[in-house]
Amino acid sequence: MRIARFGPTAVSTLLLAAALGAPAMAHVTADTEDGRYAVEVGFQNEPAYLGQPNALFLKVSAYGGSDGAEPVDGVAGTLTAEVEKDGQTKELPLVPQGEGEYLGVFHPTALGDYTFRITGEIEGSPVEIEETSSPTTFDPVEPLAAVQFPEALPATDELAVRAASAESTAATARTFGIAGVAIGALGVVLAAVALARKR
Repeated sequence: MRIARFGPTAVSTLLLAAALGAPAMAHVTADTEDGRYAVEVGFQNEPAYLGQPNALFLKVSAYGGSDGAEPVDGVAGTLTAEVEKDGQTKELPLVPQGEGEYLGVFHPTALGDYTFRITGEIEGSPVEIEETSSPTTFDPVEPLAAVQFPEALPATDELAVRAASAESTAATARTFGIAGVAIGALGVVLAAVALARKR
């Protein structure tokens, strides 16, 4: 059995890539109908975690180049990207990153599978691609608690409930405070009236 050995430079490169949060390779690639282009789709950061900044990662390549598939820039204006979750959709403006790569930034706020749709055209070639997260495509959105240490923080929805509860408690306290002030003022008035009558 052969054991792969990494030199100091290779190890440093791997550590640097991990520290910079390099995009994961759990993406799916689909060809356009005419077979001229390859479109790679997935989350920018995988695994994707609930409530954490992320983005649609899109890479467009053209077949037939001298070096095989070559990156295609300049199609952010001819392609439309959107993300769908549980029947809700959001359009994602594509931001060019160079070398045929584009990002559509958003924050996933629900767990589970997401669907990315890419439509439009690439240099006149029609594009209509739809990909959903799955074991054979790209990762779903996972709970952030899976990577929190040493203690898992409350989930986003739990924080929202706590915030609502705190606001309700504060509102109740304000109501009682106002009532107390009003009762105190009424007492002062009654005391003044009683004193005036004695005189």
